[in-house]
Parts: sequence; C-alpha cells; structure tokens
Amino acid sequence: MRLHQLFTCVVVVLLPLGSLAQTVSDSLSAAPVTPSPDSVSTSTTSVASKRPIYAPGGYGPSALLNYGHFGFKIGPSLTSAPIQGVSPTIPKQKLDFHLGIMYRYRFTKFVIQPELLYQIKGGTYQQLQIASTNRTTTENNFNYVSLPIMLGYIPVEGLTLQAGPEFSWAVSTPNGPQSNRDLGIAFGIHYDFLDMVDKLSLNLRYVYGTTKIPETVNSTLQNRAFQVSLIYNFYRK
Repeated sequence: MRLHQLFTCVVVVLLPLGSLAQTVSDSLSAAPVTPSPDSVSTSTTSVASKRPIYAPGGYGPSALLNYGHFGFKIGPSLTSAPIQGVSPTIPKQKLDFHLGIMYRYRFTKFVIQPELLYQIKGGTYQQLQIASTNRTTTENNFNYVSLPIMLGYIPVEGLTLQAGPEFSWAVSTPNGPQSNRDLGIAFGIHYDFLDMVDKLSLNLRYVYGTTKIPETVNSTLQNRAFQVSLIYNFYRK
C-alpha cells in the first residue's frame, strides 16, 4: 500500500472522532514519514529495471544483454571460383574488397547478426597460350549485393563463433556471373575489442558458395571468399 493510500485510510477512520481527529492529524504532521515496504520495493525495482544488464564476468558495451546496435564494416576479401569439370583454365585467388552495414543483437550467450554488404567475388584464371609456355590471366569481377544472416554463440566474453547463410544477388556488369543469384554458407569468428578501442571489432569469415555458375558446357564455377573485416560499432549511450 502506498503512502498516500495509507494516509487516506487513517483520515477516514479518524474523522468521526471529532476532536481526536485534530490531535491525530497534528501528531501525524509532526511525525517523520517512513515509506512503506511496498513503496520501497516498487522504487527499488524501478531503478533496477533501468540499469543495463551485463553478462556474468563481462564488461563494456559488447557484454550488454538484450541489447542491439548497428555497425559499419569494411575490409579485404581473398576470392576464388574453383572449376568443377573439364576446363582449359586454371583458377587462382584474387584480392577484392567488401563493405556494408550490420545489426547485432545479443541475448544471454547468443547473437543474431543480419548484414547488408556490397562485395566483389570471382577470382582470376590463367590459360596457356597456343604454341607457347606463356599464360594469360583473366580477372572475374563478380559484383554482388549480399544479405548474410549470422547466428553466433559466445563461449567467452569478447569472442563469438558465427555461422549462417549468405544470400547474394549479382549486380549487372560486363562479363558478370551467368547466374544472378548465389547462395553461400558462411562461418567465422567475431572479436570485440575492449577499453580504449571498445567501439571496434574484428571479424574473420569464410564463405562457401553452393550455387553453380555455368562457365562452359562441361564445367561450372562456385564462389569462395575469405574475408577480414574491421567493424565500427555504433553503441547507444
């Protein structure tokens, strides 16, 4: 029962007593007011509910539970597109890049992290010239808009193990991939820095493409990418 409710009940009971009511009223006004246990409990609960909840043993913004934030990521990608079947070309790796935004939400030891990325894949190919030992190199610049949906588990504070699907759509470019869609399986690790650089994170990821991109009648390609990302987190204050 709150303090004002208790005061009302006392006044209603004492009003019929006439002169005694005045005496009791004076004594109540002079006596120190002690909050009831219920009001103290309600006030304490209200204050506690506004405090951020951290994971046991964790500190810093990345250890907040039931909390989500946006981030910007950018970094290099080592891409390739291995050939399955008969082909005169030799696949090689190529250094590309990726950039985009993410949203990371944490509850207990689990994380869900959807992203929207622009990235280049495709790798390079070498082919022997006719009647020569020289090789010509061809670059495949496959431009994609990708939507990875990463699910994570936190074994220790600051480190997240991630895995999830990556859905990609090819951007129309000359000599682009012959398949407009690409489905990949992504897995990697996510590390949150603390102290002076607590707004930065590092992400290592490998994406295994499962969609077959037709190259010739007798061979197909599949995208592969190893990514290193630096993330700037927009934590709420």
